[in-house]
Amino acid sequence: MISVVITDSSGARLSGSYDHDGQAGRDILTGLTGWAGGVGVRSEDVERLSHGSFSTPSLRAGRTLTVDLVMERDSRAELWALERGVSGLFAEGGYGTLEVEQDGESLVAEVRLDGEVKPTVYLDSGFLTVQVPLHAPMPYLYSPWRESSLQPVGAGVGFEFVPFSHGGVISFGSAVDTDEQVWNDGNASSAPVFTVWADSPGFAVAVGDRRVTYPWPTFQDVPVTVDMAGSVTVGGVDQSHLLGERAWGVVAPGSLESVRFEFLNGGSGWASVRHRDTYL
Repeated sequence: MISVVITDSSGARLSGSYDHDGQAGRDILTGLTGWAGGVGVRSEDVERLSHGSFSTPSLRAGRTLTVDLVMERDSRAELWALERGVSGLFAEGGYGTLEVEQDGESLVAEVRLDGEVKPTVYLDSGFLTVQVPLHAPMPYLYSPWRESSLQPVGAGVGFEFVPFSHGGVISFGSAVDTDEQVWNDGNASSAPVFTVWADSPGFAVAVGDRRVTYPWPTFQDVPVTVDMAGSVTVGGVDQSHLLGERAWGVVAPGSLESVRFEFLNGGSGWASVRHRDTYL
């Protein structure tokens, strides 16, 4: 079973599916071009004065996609209404999503319209065909996010004196398990995203041995988001220029990495980390 859902920037949806066992519904997926493949490369090689060229690393271009559907309806009025709805897809411009679920596994790409939506109504037969050309600016396909909570390194440990216990008790507390791991079952590198809610003079987050530090005061009601793809936002505003260490860390294809959250000089609060599989 394979199904597609196109959602535009206004929330309007267009969907269809194809069942390998022949159990067809009213909205049938007949083509999905570019979901596998569909990604070119670009490079800026410089020609030598002699044979050959000076090579530079190639970079992936955006993804070009086409979705074809056949949609059945019971009346002409339903077909006309469907045609109007399909024609208005991405009417406000902007970006939406293309989600493809294949045998229970879902992947999604951010897309925009890349040409003319082509609906054709067959009144006598009671169905409509439509072709939707799409472009994804990034070549990657993503699984749904997985999210975990993080406690700062050393949480639960500290000098503690209980004044009303019998004989007095001095304790250094019990360490909270701060170990957490993220993974990537895809075939391209994946960048985790940390969000920190804390009252502190600064903090650090790390993926494996790669660490990013934010050496500035933070407050629990103003979250700080560290995207290991290369950016930091504070209250939704980009503040990447305030970073100290910038050792961005990603999770390689088919691998597992440990993640950490720690305060630079004391503080209170917590963090979350989101991660997902990334495919080409």
